[in-house]
Amino acid sequence: MAGTKTRNATTGKAYQLVPVIGPSAGVDLRTSPTLLKPERARSLVNFSLTEPGSLVVRPGYRAFSTTSLGSSRAQGAARVYLNTAVPAAASTIFTLVGWGGGVYNQSDSGGWLSTTPALTGLSTGEYSFVSDRDLVAVFDGLSTAIYKSTNGSAWTRFGIAPGAAPTLSTLSTGGLSSGEYALSYTYKDRDQAYESNGPTESTRTLTASSGAINVVVPNSTDAQVEAFVVYARKVSAGETVLRKVSSQAQSTGASSTLVVTSSAWTTATEIPTDHTLPPVLSFGVVWKNRWWARSATTTNRIHFTQLFQPQSWPSSYYIDIPFERGDAIQALVPLGDSLLIFGNTRVFVIIGQSSLDFEVRPTLGSQDGAFGPRAVTAIENGVVHAGAAGVYIFDGATDKLLSYDIEPAWRDLVENASVAELGKIAIVYHQRQKELRIAVPRRYPSGAAGEWVLDLNRTRTTQAPAWTATDRSIGGYIPWDGPETEAGTRGRLLSWARSEGRLYEEAVGTSANSSNLTAEYEGPGLTLGAFRGRWIDVRGEYEPKTGSFAIEPLVDGVTFGSQTVTMNPGGAVYGTGTYGTAVYGGGLNRKQFYKILPLSADGRTFVLKAVYSGQDAFKLYSYHVGIVPESHSRSFSE
Repeated sequence: MAGTKTRNATTGKAYQLVPVIGPSAGVDLRTSPTLLKPERARSLVNFSLTEPGSLVVRPGYRAFSTTSLGSSRAQGAARVYLNTAVPAAASTIFTLVGWGGGVYNQSDSGGWLSTTPALTGLSTGEYSFVSDRDLVAVFDGLSTAIYKSTNGSAWTRFGIAPGAAPTLSTLSTGGLSSGEYALSYTYKDRDQAYESNGPTESTRTLTASSGAINVVVPNSTDAQVEAFVVYARKVSAGETVLRKVSSQAQSTGASSTLVVTSSAWTTATEIPTDHTLPPVLSFGVVWKNRWWARSATTTNRIHFTQLFQPQSWPSSYYIDIPFERGDAIQALVPLGDSLLIFGNTRVFVIIGQSSLDFEVRPTLGSQDGAFGPRAVTAIENGVVHAGAAGVYIFDGATDKLLSYDIEPAWRDLVENASVAELGKIAIVYHQRQKELRIAVPRRYPSGAAGEWVLDLNRTRTTQAPAWTATDRSIGGYIPWDGPETEAGTRGRLLSWARSEGRLYEEAVGTSANSSNLTAEYEGPGLTLGAFRGRWIDVRGEYEPKTGSFAIEPLVDGVTFGSQTVTMNPGGAVYGTGTYGTAVYGGGLNRKQFYKILPLSADGRTFVLKAVYSGQDAFKLYSYHVGIVPESHSRSFSE
C-alpha cells in the first residue's frame, strides 16, 4: 500500500517493504518530495548517472599543473591547435593560461615552460584566446595593443602599425623620367606575409630626363617587422594609386634606404589601405574565413576582418546589433552557416550564404541570452546557453528549456550571485563522458561554488533532463577536443580553479586529487498520506568498496542521526563465496546493509540521505524501507 506517491491505505496493519530501486534518473527540485518517482532524487552530489539502475560515485579529478602560479584565479585559458594540415609538431599544439596580467605556457606534462610569463602588460580582466590555423591572439577588453603568437611562447603585436612618412631625395642617375612622384612604404612580416598600411605619402619632382629617387624609411621597432615595401605613383602622369616598386630587409640602425630607378610599376600590387589595427576587443571567434569580435567600448558592436586576413580590421567593417533596452553582446557562437549573437535577453543570427554575403536577423523563438562569453557551448545540433531565465538549448530557431528540474537552484543562483560572478559562469560539453558541465559560483542549497552536470546518455534514456551536481570549484574549462597527436589525449578535460593559478584534470581516477571524494544522496519522500506508520528498518543493496558509507533516516523531517554501514570490500560476495565446496551463485558483486530504526520513527513520510566518502567507485543499487502502517486514519487534528 505504501509507495512513493500519496495514496490511501488498502491493507490492515502488517509489515511490508517499500522499494526504491535504481535511483539514477537525476535530480528534481521542482516536484514535491512525496511525488517524486523512486528513481529520482532531491540531491545528488558527486554521483554519476552513467549506469542506469545504480548510483555510481563519479570519476574524480587531480592536479594537472605541478605548481601553482599564485593564490588568485586564472583570467582565461585555452588549448590551441595550429598548422594542423601537416603532422603537428610539439610547438603547434599547446595550452595557454592567462594569470596575473600575463600569459603562461603550460606543458602537456603539467609543468610551466617558464614561471616568467611569455607575454606581460595585459589587463586584470577576463581573457579570450582566439585562434585559426596559423596564429592565436589574446583579447583582454582593455589593452589598446592586441598580441598574437604562432607557438605560444613568442608574442608580437596583432597587426602592424604604420610608420612616419618617408624622406625623399633625388639622384641624377637612373631610369626615372622628369615629373612629380609620390612614394610611401609599408612594414612587412615575412613569416606571416603580412604588411601594414602605408603612412602619408611624400612627393618629389625630377627635372632631368633621367634620374632616381632615394627613399629613406625609418626602421620599425616592432619585433615582427623584418622588411619594408616601397610603393610609388607618378602624379604628373595622372596615376592615382600607389603600386609596389620593391621590398627590402631592414638594415641596422635607425633607418633603411631603397633607391627607385624604374617606373615599371603600372600593373604591380596596390598599397594596402585596409590593414588597420584592431580596436579594443573583448572576445571573438573565427567564422566564414574571418575573425569576429565584440567591441570593448561599443558593446552592441561586432567587428570583423578582411577575408582571409585576421590582422586586417578595416574601420568600416562592423555591425551594430539592434538590441532593445540597452542590451549588449554577451557571447558569439558559430553554428554552420550562422553566427549566433547572444545578448543578455535574446539571440540574433548573422546568416552567411558565403564569405561575402551576410544578413542579420532577430530570432523570434529565443527565450533568453547568455551571462557571458563562456556561458555558451555547441552541443550536437544546437547551442546550450545559460542566462537569467535558465539553461536552454538553441537549435538556430527556437529555445528548449533544460533546467526545469533545477529551477529552484537556478533562481537561487541568479538572485544571490553578483553580476560579475554570473558573467564568469562557464559551460563545456565533455564529449568523452557525454556530459554538459556548468560551473556556477553558487550551488543550491549549499551556497558554495560547484557544478551542475547534465548527463546526455541518461537524458536520452529517461526522456527528461537528468541533472546531478558536484562540489568542484571551477573557474573555466579547457577541452582537448582538437587533432591531438598523442594516443589517449583527445577528449581530456582540464579546468582552472576559482582560487589559484593551477590547472586540474577532470573525470580521472576515483579521488579528489588524492583525497577522499564525498558523494551525497537524498531520496524521494515515501509517504502514507493520511495514515501514520511505524518505520521499522532500512535495507539496501550496494557494491562494497573501500571508504565509509553512512545513511541518515528522516521521518516527518526529523533526523535519526547518521548510521555507519560497515563495508567489507574484501569479504565474500555472490559468485565468489563458498559453502563447503560449492560456490554461491549470482555473479554480482553486491551486498546488503541492514539498519533497525528506533521506536520513535513514527510518522507519515520517510526520506533517506546517504553519504559515501572515499577513493573508490562505490555503487548504491537500491534500498527498501520496512513499515507497519496504522490500520485506520486518526479522526482528530494533531
